Amino acid sequence: MEFWPDYGPGPLWTDDGKAADLVGLPLDPDLVERMTTWNAAYSEDKVPLDGPGDLVWLSQGKRLLDEVRAALHDQYRIVVTEPWWGEEPI
Repeated sequence: MEFWPDYGPGPLWTDDGKAADLVGLPLDPDLVERMTTWNAAYSEDKVPLDGPGDLVWLSQGKRLLDEVRAALHDQYRIVVTEPWWGEEPI
């Protein structure tokens, strides 16, 4: 799965590019709610495309990424494709 916020669905995407059903995954409902709320705040100025981005929002995303990886570690590999999540993209 890929971790990527977007307008509408996200922030988890299946290997075939479809939005993952967060409610259908073995995730705590609180984590699903926080990820959904965080993703809903997405806009292009949040990520550092043409500037620093929103550092608070990015930090929240990093924490959510860590939490979702911990929750799904034995079932899914969660990858990133952009460097601003604090690691080398795949």
